[in-house]
Amino acid sequence: MRKTISRRLAGAALVVGLLGAGAPVLAAPAFADTASTTTTATDGLPSFSDLLRGVEVNWAESHWNWTAWNDSTPVAFGADQDKYQCAEYVARALAAAGLVPGLGPDDSQDAYFNYTAPNGKTYDLLLISDLPQYHNLYDYLMDSHLGTDIGDHPEQARPGDVVVTYAGPGATKSHTGLVATAADGTNEPTVDAHNRARLNYGYHFYAPSHLIRIEPLGLLDGFAPTTSLFSSKAAVAPQSAAPKAATPKLNAPLPGRQDPAGPQV
Repeated sequence: MRKTISRRLAGAALVVGLLGAGAPVLAAPAFADTASTTTTATDGLPSFSDLLRGVEVNWAESHWNWTAWNDSTPVAFGADQDKYQCAEYVARALAAAGLVPGLGPDDSQDAYFNYTAPNGKTYDLLLISDLPQYHNLYDYLMDSHLGTDIGDHPEQARPGDVVVTYAGPGATKSHTGLVATAADGTNEPTVDAHNRARLNYGYHFYAPSHLIRIEPLGLLDGFAPTTSLFSSKAAVAPQSAAPKAATPKLNAPLPGRQDPAGPQV
């Protein structure tokens, strides 16, 4: 059993590196063998996907009350975090698990504001609201195949999945958080979120909402055609687009990035 656990952890670490910046990529047969033995749980052990979603949650639980992405000064439960809002928090948790190729959890806000994905699109990963001039975090999850929108199904929530609230004007997207714990038959799922600092907060507080199922191996479908993931050559980290106008100070909120619906729950 110890050897099996080691193989699973090694497989998780490998794909975190694979999807991260500048890591070597396995040839197709080797990767296929790793994936086939780690995508489903056996012998009571966590699956490959569970391991990576666990990395997301562990990171989120250690950053839920930070003042800013580069300021660990804690704020009180429920306090506003104007410099560190909801989409950025979720995006950095995903990046911590290697699920935003070329981007790390400690990269600047501007790198998240101007993230160029392997498909060539530029995304504002600080944004969840629907603004036509931007591709937001939700768009990234859908385009990359990392996420699947399964609607309002809290009973299917797993740690590391994403919740999107539809409380904006015209029932549009207004907020997002990360599932921390699944329903257990007695208790509903819980969610960690910014920009009111929340740890293990009840899922129903985020209604009306959709659950976005996170499947790390979905990236191989969404980005493989454009990133040659099955090539033996090293992956090249995507370059951020040129800053728009003046680059904001890294310890300040980016102008215009406030959620139109305001701080949430």
